[in-house]
Amino acid sequence: MNIRMSGLREKLRFHAPQVSKPYSELAQFYDRMMDHVDYSSWANYISSLFHHFNKDVHSIFETACGTGSLAVELNKLGYELTCMDASPDMVRMAAGKFKEKGIPLRLLAGNMQSIPVKAEYDAAICIYDSINYMVNPSDFHKAICEAASVIRRDGLFVFDVCTVKNSELFFDDRDVSEFFEDIEYDRRCRYDPNKRIQKNFFIIRDLGKKQMTESHSQKIYYLEEVAEMIQGSDFREIGRFEDLSFDPGTEDSERVHFVLERR
Repeated sequence: MNIRMSGLREKLRFHAPQVSKPYSELAQFYDRMMDHVDYSSWANYISSLFHHFNKDVHSIFETACGTGSLAVELNKLGYELTCMDASPDMVRMAAGKFKEKGIPLRLLAGNMQSIPVKAEYDAAICIYDSINYMVNPSDFHKAICEAASVIRRDGLFVFDVCTVKNSELFFDDRDVSEFFEDIEYDRRCRYDPNKRIQKNFFIIRDLGKKQMTESHSQKIYYLEEVAEMIQGSDFREIGRFEDLSFDPGTEDSERVHFVLERR
C-alpha cells in the first residue's frame, strides 16, 4: 500500500462519471482503506462502557455496521449482534466476512431513520461518526428515536460524533491518494466552516482504469446541538466522553462518544 498527497485539482478538471451512492464502490476496498482502525480497541471500549454503567448487555443492534469488522470483534467478546447498514454493497461484504469466519450474526440492509426491525436489544451502537451522515437535524433526531425503538427499557445507545476541531484538523482542504495492488483512489476532503459540512469526494480506478466516483457529506454538529436533538426522545444522556476514554468530551476533543439510557 502506498499513500501520497496529490494534486487533485488538475485531475478534477476532467469530466467525471456519474457519482455513485456512498459506500457502493468503496465497499470493495473499504477494509484496506481503514486498516489503520483498531477495531479490537473499539470493541473493548464499548464493552467497558456497558460495564461502567453496570449494564448487563448480551444482545446488540448495530446501525451503520459497514463491512462488519467491529461486529466480529464484539462477537469475540461474547456479544450477540444484529447488524444493519444502508449500503447493500457493505452488507454483502459483511456477509462474506461473517461466513468466512463462521460467525452466526444477523445482517440486513436498512436506514437508521427507519429501522425495519421489531425486536428489543440490550443496547444499540452507531460507531465511527456514522450518525454525522444525518445532515439534517430532523434526520438526526429521527435516527435517535428509531434507536430507542429497538432497545429495552434501561438499555443503552452508544454513538460518537466528529467535532469541529476534527474537521478543521483533518478534513479542511486535504487531498490524498492511495494505491493497492488492484485499485487506486484519490480523496478530496473539504470542510465548509459556515455550514459545518464536511465533504469527501472519491475518484476510484481499477486495474482496467475504469473510473468511478463517490461523494460523501457529513454535518458537524456542536455538542450542545446533539444534546438538544436527544431531547424529545425516549433517552436521557448519561455519558459524554472523549475519544475511547472516560475523560469528559468537549469541543476540544476530536471525537466524542455519547451514552444514552432508554427510559
